[in-house]
Amino acid sequence: MKAQSIYRITFLLLLAGSIFAQTPVRLTIDAIEIQGARKTRPHVIRAYLTFSEGDQVTRTQIEASEANLRNTNFFKQASIRLIPTEQPGHARAIINIKERTFPLTFQFKSGFNELDGWYISPLGLRLDNLFGRGNHLGMEMLIGDRVTGTELEFVRPFLWGSEYNLEFKLFGYNRDFVHFLSDEALPDNEFRQQVRDSGLKIQLRGNSGLARFFSLAFQAHNVDADSTLKFANEEIRPNEIPAPRFLTAASDTVQIRRLILAATVDTRDRKIHPSRGWWGSLSYDQASRDLGSYKNFYRLIFDLRRYQRLWKKVILAGRVKWGRVSEVAPFYERFYLGGPNSLRGYDDRSLTPEGYATQLSQGSAELRFPLSRKLRDSASFTGVLFYDAGYAWSQPDKWQRRRLKTSLGYGFRVRLPIFGLIRLDFAYPIPDYELHVHLSLGHTF
Repeated sequence: MKAQSIYRITFLLLLAGSIFAQTPVRLTIDAIEIQGARKTRPHVIRAYLTFSEGDQVTRTQIEASEANLRNTNFFKQASIRLIPTEQPGHARAIINIKERTFPLTFQFKSGFNELDGWYISPLGLRLDNLFGRGNHLGMEMLIGDRVTGTELEFVRPFLWGSEYNLEFKLFGYNRDFVHFLSDEALPDNEFRQQVRDSGLKIQLRGNSGLARFFSLAFQAHNVDADSTLKFANEEIRPNEIPAPRFLTAASDTVQIRRLILAATVDTRDRKIHPSRGWWGSLSYDQASRDLGSYKNFYRLIFDLRRYQRLWKKVILAGRVKWGRVSEVAPFYERFYLGGPNSLRGYDDRSLTPEGYATQLSQGSAELRFPLSRKLRDSASFTGVLFYDAGYAWSQPDKWQRRRLKTSLGYGFRVRLPIFGLIRLDFAYPIPDYELHVHLSLGHTF
């Protein structure tokens, strides 16, 4: 029997033994060979691997590298084979990829954020890995219940071979803000105000090692808020009034220039429907006249989330959030409370003080469980029981427990093709227990 065959049999025996012993086999990688790459540069492919020559790797690390390559959107297929060498415990890594023949791809996606509510992107174009240099380039249009706009983004991963990504984003949004004014002379106290926001964001974000926890960004944008408010009830005539002074900017269009520093930790087992792990973020941004902003103000936000499997596929999810912003900050930089994406059981932003809040404290707990045993993906049809609590305020400065608002309820989540996760919640504010129904996209957190 040839020596090479003996080594291969030894390798297979070690692998089989590790499976029964449930201990991972570690192999030393002697060489990395790339097959199928016609335009993609070798250093681009290597950047997404979790190992290099001379490293000891396990099957888990190999699978993680395969996932990294597939998630780039550069390739139709990506796989890694380990070929044992003549030296026991050593192997060659063969990277097999199939590149996309045409870099232009179309995409449809949906989502939500706490400022704008739900949105869809009916038209998205991608030109990733153009010329094989590993860059990401995309454009998408956003249409939602509180926002419309366009984004153009360029990402240069692993800048100069480092563990940082350089990101550029050009954006233009038209946002719809809800206000509740306490004026007894008005026929209705709910109003809408349009705010236009356009500019540029440049960000340096870590992608591996210690750097993956941090990001630093500079954002320059121009904001224009309407000087009039429209009644939410369109049947009222005249249907608009001049905006109060605290809702109008110093001029028709203001320039805001800011630095944003953020630290993020993510130990979730998966980003969509996680069953365990933590997600936490602490961000601080400072608008400054020294940078060209029309005034100085800051914003600080802390957001912590925990996911824990209780029994089989029953998951407990919890969240706490706290935020503070300068008193001089314009209303569109402040916080709001109420509605499907913040505190369920209340109308959208109805718990927000006039001019929006300078401070926010918020917490939620959800018990998530599958509603079908027969579905292959149990997360595609789930139920939730939830409890929300929150308080948004400006004055007085101190937190007051008696002003805390709470609600409880139940809901359903259905994952649909193209649209993603549809969320339907039935919420009851405490102590009134008057039913409010909320329809949105994605989990609340």
